[in-house]
Amino acid sequence: MPRTSVDAAQVNGWPWVLMVSLGLMLVRLVYAGQVELAPQEAYYWQYARHLDLSYLDHPPMCAWWMALSSRLLGESELALRLPALLSSAGLTCVLYSLGARLYSPMVGLLTALAANATVLFGLGAVVMTPDVPLVLFWAAALRVLCELVLPDGRGPGRFAWRWYLLGAFCGLALLSKYTAGLLPLQVLATALVTKRGRAALGTPHPYLACLLAVVVFSPVLIWNQSHDWASFAFQTTGRARTVDGFRGYLVGRYVGLQAVAVGPLLYLALLLTAGVLVRQAWRGDARARLLAISSVPGLLVFTLVSPLHWVKMNWVAPTYLGLMVAAAAGAWALRERRFVRGYAAVSMALGAVLMVGMYLMPLCPWIPFRERDNLVSGWRELADAVQQHRMAAGTSAPMVVGWGYKTASELAYYLPDHPETQSDSALGGEGLAYDFWMDRVHPGVDAIIVVDARQPLKDSATRLDKHCESVRELPPVTVHRGSRTVTSFKLWYCHRWQGRPLVAVRTPVPGSEGGR
Repeated sequence: MPRTSVDAAQVNGWPWVLMVSLGLMLVRLVYAGQVELAPQEAYYWQYARHLDLSYLDHPPMCAWWMALSSRLLGESELALRLPALLSSAGLTCVLYSLGARLYSPMVGLLTALAANATVLFGLGAVVMTPDVPLVLFWAAALRVLCELVLPDGRGPGRFAWRWYLLGAFCGLALLSKYTAGLLPLQVLATALVTKRGRAALGTPHPYLACLLAVVVFSPVLIWNQSHDWASFAFQTTGRARTVDGFRGYLVGRYVGLQAVAVGPLLYLALLLTAGVLVRQAWRGDARARLLAISSVPGLLVFTLVSPLHWVKMNWVAPTYLGLMVAAAAGAWALRERRFVRGYAAVSMALGAVLMVGMYLMPLCPWIPFRERDNLVSGWRELADAVQQHRMAAGTSAPMVVGWGYKTASELAYYLPDHPETQSDSALGGEGLAYDFWMDRVHPGVDAIIVVDARQPLKDSATRLDKHCESVRELPPVTVHRGSRTVTSFKLWYCHRWQGRPLVAVRTPVPGSEGGR
């Protein structure tokens, strides 16, 4: 199919995509202030409160965006999620531009609509996580790469500015999430298999752009150098320790989660598209080579890892960007076939239904959902109960310890004074980033220990006796979604917490890391 020029794409398609982006953003603005923070969001808000160059389990971009938004607009759920809303609108525009640049304005529009009609990218528009800036900068890097390596690309521009823009986007993606380590490798592979890319490698600009990416990423390197390279140990040897041989059921979980993430019919179409892209790339199609290299290797890596390690839903998100463009192009090229039109419409509709269902689940108790997996309901209810115990203590408010970063972070946010909560490290466990915040509390204070039944403190008697001068069990708290029970929490009052004000830097096992 002949490609429509960028100028024509902008004239014909941009008003539509801008209207779609604005409409979705207005709906999401209303929604974002109605739902309690997900545990991951509360955890990254804790990042923002402990602003730093980087953190144990993630680079700092998400925290920096949340810190900026909260300082400008306050600590509301809407303020903390506003960067996600703006980023999603930006991603919609970039995906449109990518599809229009490679194929046609209609392909760009279909790509943008398909992405927004998925749980993966639809929830990413209202839940602030590191994946939000990651996919935006990844998509932007692909858009710039088109002009650098494709036969009809505009080239590097004056002073080779597009190479440096590409380097900046790669660095910003790396500042967002470590998954972006795949992106520079994909850029290099694309350059090697395209004529213009190989010619560019004979100039200094790609290498200087790589240096720029390292400079942009340098806050993470500086933080790690001063913390015994804790992040890199966490992401490598720490994760390797969680691999316990082949576990077939993880493959089923992986496939099932991905089918929910983009919708089962679209997921099947994307897998078929991956095969078609590889064939087209082998035959010399430059566009197919760019899109295949941007998606298929990453998809293969996560698929091969899936029997050995739990691959979470969102990890695969960047690999779908190129596949969605190619799938939209295929659907548009075959639009005269009734089956293709029907399949495309039903797959997008099914994805949209799943997304809307996920949106409404916290607000509509009648929507069926496995409550054990409901992580956005009941936190205010829990915080109200914990606050009553704090007030009943009769002294200055005791320290709050949540077993598991999720409970600790949600209580820090929903307790009225936003206290400096602690997590597993206060009881001798691995507390992820909380390990680095133990200098904020001192031994001898009283503490309220809160444990979610979904993540029980199995050796509670031993740990509490070791870290408390005396212990008193408090009434448990059961939280709800409407009339449905979500989970129960066990509470203890710890008299005179015994612990060290500073915790040595360790290499935590990442098995307790959240879904992002």
